Amino acid sequence: MWKLISGLLALPVLLVLAVLMLFRGSEDYTRVVNLNWELDLPASQGCLYETDSGASFHGDGERYHILEYAGDGRLEQALAEQATPLPSAENPVTEILDDLSVPADQRPDFADCGVFTADHPSDDRNRLYLLVNSAGTRLYVVEFFL
Repeated sequence: MWKLISGLLALPVLLVLAVLMLFRGSEDYTRVVNLNWELDLPASQGCLYETDSGASFHGDGERYHILEYAGDGRLEQALAEQATPLPSAENPVTEILDDLSVPADQRPDFADCGVFTADHPSDDRNRLYLLVNSAGTRLYVVEFFL
């Protein structure tokens, strides 16, 4: 009898865990950008490349993602409305990508990209660089947390 009751009690817990794993696996990185930087970017079609400096006790480190988009203009519109354009960010972005050992074929073509940034809501020492290619099909997200 106790086995039946404990089995029935465990079933909802297992169901909740399965649903959480399903949603976690399908999470788009733009949700993380929204949580960290308060930018509401359109969902991407997928992540083409990602790397980071690893977990840290203080939460500091560097992250890099390449997101794929359809090129329908929604990404560029969201960036124009919510982010701050920069004339260039080649030096700080290259430094971060070097620290992360990002291969050359996974780096943005700076001559073909518009560059944007946004302030971190709680710590202005943190840095975000958003580079979008001229076709609007790639978003390079470079984050530095202190």
